[in-house]
Amino acid sequence: MTVLSHTHPLVLQLENDLLPLFRAALPPLATAAPQVLASVFAFSSGTASAFEDYHFGISCLLGEVSEDAPEEVALLVSVTGLGAGARLNAKVVWGQPSGLVEMQTELQDGELPALHAALPRLLACLQQAACRGRPGVTGT
Repeated sequence: MTVLSHTHPLVLQLENDLLPLFRAALPPLATAAPQVLASVFAFSSGTASAFEDYHFGISCLLGEVSEDAPEEVALLVSVTGLGAGARLNAKVVWGQPSGLVEMQTELQDGELPALHAALPRLLACLQQAACRGRPGVTGT
């Protein structure tokens, strides 16, 4: 349990569901892409309050990359609008300067089963992107 768990029930559910799943995904990711330094993260953000939005994911830092290439690709699951109508968004996205989204899915509050159904495809996309080491074709 992290410091995030004292807040919204959806955040607690995501934390309990996602962080162990993401930690379990690290060894296969390290085997498939040994040149990548992968880690699990969780943090909050917001403009009016630091606890408006929550983000969970896996960050993959690439080894040697050219100066104009992104050095990170990540699986990012975010929950925003924690009042009525919270939105979940899950995507595999490259860091700057690319910002390319390889795969993305948006869900409404309560669509945790749909998020869990999408996670295997998102994890596979992250692994493929990390192995490739550079942005690919935009996915959906």
